[in-house]
Amino acid sequence: MDFEEPIGADEAAKMLGVSSRTVIKLAERGELPGFRVGKLWKFRPGDIKNYIDRQIKHTDKQDNQ
Repeated sequence: MDFEEPIGADEAAKMLGVSSRTVIKLAERGELPGFRVGKLWKFRPGDIKNYIDRQIKHTDKQDNQ
């Protein structure tokens, strides 16, 4: 397994085009994989990309109904 350098909520937010608060809310609800280091949330870039892919697939499913 390749190691991915974890990124902070601000960088994850940039990848998703949302605020860092939204990223943290998604993580707290278990919708976006992340972990805490002290008070800071950290995320793996691959998990952010997978989240985007899942959202695209979910949106495509809804559009086809």
